[in-house]
Amino acid sequence: MPGSRSPQPRPRRALGSVRRRMVTFSLLPGLAVTLLAGVIAWAVWDEWAAISALIGGGIGVSIFLAGLVGITGVVAGPAYATMAGAFALLGLQVLVGFAVLFLLSRVGWIDMLPLGLGFLAAGMAFQIGTVVGYTGSRQLVFGGESDSTAGEVR
Repeated sequence: MPGSRSPQPRPRRALGSVRRRMVTFSLLPGLAVTLLAGVIAWAVWDEWAAISALIGGGIGVSIFLAGLVGITGVVAGPAYATMAGAFALLGLQVLVGFAVLFLLSRVGWIDMLPLGLGFLAAGMAFQIGTVVGYTGSRQLVFGGESDSTAGEVR
């Protein structure tokens, strides 16, 4: 009877392979969108706007990459400290991001609109890549989807 069959054993993933896949799937699109934002800013405004967009995209990718690596370390730690660690990491990211953006706003040649647009575009591409990388690396609890038929309930 197919319902009593046990799921096939799955090979165990190497430690850090989920994080590696998430970083790979998010870093490359984030950097590509950063470059694209710089090119678009150069075409629409000027070369200083392009440099500002590249700096904004680089800041966005760096902050989100540090957060991704940090949160995987926090989640791997003890369970009682997970929520406090995640909140502290978020607070640190926001604080560092605001401090860097505040200091850059004081520089005369930085154009804040392209910098902000580059930051947002690269950050969104990075987050989408993170979700795609995680989704492709997760394991199903009850085996593969091809094990069950359309009307079968487990």
